[in-house]
Amino acid sequence: MKFLRFALGLALAALLQSLGQHLFSRFSLLVDPFLVLVVYHSLDNSPAWSSVSGSAAGLAQDALSGGLYGLHGFANTLVAYFSSRLQQRLVIQQPSQVGLLFIVAAALQLAILATLQFLLVDTVELPGMGAMTARMASSGGLGAMLFMLIGKTREIEDQWRTRRSRRLKI
Repeated sequence: MKFLRFALGLALAALLQSLGQHLFSRFSLLVDPFLVLVVYHSLDNSPAWSSVSGSAAGLAQDALSGGLYGLHGFANTLVAYFSSRLQQRLVIQQPSQVGLLFIVAAALQLAILATLQFLLVDTVELPGMGAMTARMASSGGLGAMLFMLIGKTREIEDQWRTRRSRRLKI
């Protein structure tokens, strides 16, 4: 079931990335749906499974972006691992805490990407501070909204199951 949820999330992130790039050319500089998927997925999973899913999402992002292949794969793997480890060590349950986790994860991803580009490419093209700040803010906002939306959906589902089980009692 975890794999199916992740696969659906990956397809949705790829669709959002493609649509965003088609509608607005600077979309990938400001919003990263793959990062949101990776960090949200790492909230409920072990570091090993989070690393595998982060690698898969990063490689899919690299395939869609046309940049250096493996750059986002490596960065998302590290971000997923550290997010999952942080979730194991701390109790992160409030939307503000989740939003902060997404902001920190976006900053970590940007730092890893900048370091890798600096080490691997002769001419480094980094986005400006405004674009980096916008990406961190959008990741934090989208992550917190996704957390609240899925939490509300789970709450409604639990209420429905409770009502259903009450009706089935003999």
